[in-house]
Amino acid sequence: ILGNDGRKMSKNYGNYPDPKMMLETYGGDALRLYLMGSPVMKGEDILISEEQYKMQVRGTLLILWNVYNFFVTYSNLEHSASDSKLSMLDRWILARLNQTISQVSNSLDKYDPYTSSHALEDLLSDISLWYVRRSRGRSDCLPTLHTLLVTFVQLLAPFNPYISDSIYKNLTGQESVHLSDWPKPSKLSKTDIQLITDMKLVRRIVEMGLSQRKTSSMKVRQPLRQATVTSLSLSDDLTQLIKDELNIKEIKWMKGEELSVSLDLNLDSELIAEGQMRDIARQVQDLRKAKNARLDQQINIILPQTLPAKLLDQLKTQTLARQIKEGHELQIELL
Repeated sequence: ILGNDGRKMSKNYGNYPDPKMMLETYGGDALRLYLMGSPVMKGEDILISEEQYKMQVRGTLLILWNVYNFFVTYSNLEHSASDSKLSMLDRWILARLNQTISQVSNSLDKYDPYTSSHALEDLLSDISLWYVRRSRGRSDCLPTLHTLLVTFVQLLAPFNPYISDSIYKNLTGQESVHLSDWPKPSKLSKTDIQLITDMKLVRRIVEMGLSQRKTSSMKVRQPLRQATVTSLSLSDDLTQLIKDELNIKEIKWMKGEELSVSLDLNLDSELIAEGQMRDIARQVQDLRKAKNARLDQQINIILPQTLPAKLLDQLKTQTLARQIKEGHELQIELL
């Protein structure tokens, strides 16, 4: 275990953070996750630095807490049936959960916390950056998200006993996560395995498309007419997911050996108007936040420009607006 300058830890060098201060500032969970997921668990060197402590808080614990907060917030607003049909996203993330249960269990049986902790971080990234973000506005995702959170903190408990116990007790009403049974994975079907593989391809296509938008200085809020993708075609659900992520109307699939994505960057008046509506929607959401509007609170919008009736209806839906009025500048009225 080395200091932050790569030399042996030494008081004379002053090359390591004060452990007591680290525990008081960032908590024991961050320290445990930092060490459990470090190369020292594989017999390799580790550099102790405060920045790495911070990364565990920002990169894992805060993300977990934000997902938990999202669930609690929308559970208090929405009432969804627990027997609602699973969507493609639900089936994918539950397959990833079962995959991770197997990975973590097998790794811990081999006394390998390094692999286990990184498998948990990968799953949390999938939950936060893909499942939750793509499920906003879907109240029927809440039962699945409840299952994800409860099972995830059970797997996380050996690494982060405090935050895991807090979340578990609040979600289940049980005495403690440390008294619960260890999760058992369901066997992945061929369909589940294929869905996991296909979703990786979807995310790669989206990554390439977003990179092209960035290179062309074309913001994501601006809709585009078409993308041409050289790849095996995907299901309608997965294709729609790509369309939503890249904000495009159609995808043209082409056969070829190498994956490629080409966006049609030409804009017509219809696309420009829709892009303006999306910009206004974002500004309205910023105004709602500035005025501390409740998530379910309706508003009126004062709009300084005209939009087609179809786009005005979409703007109302996206911003919970009851009425749109004409005015000299963009404003909102809380109702």
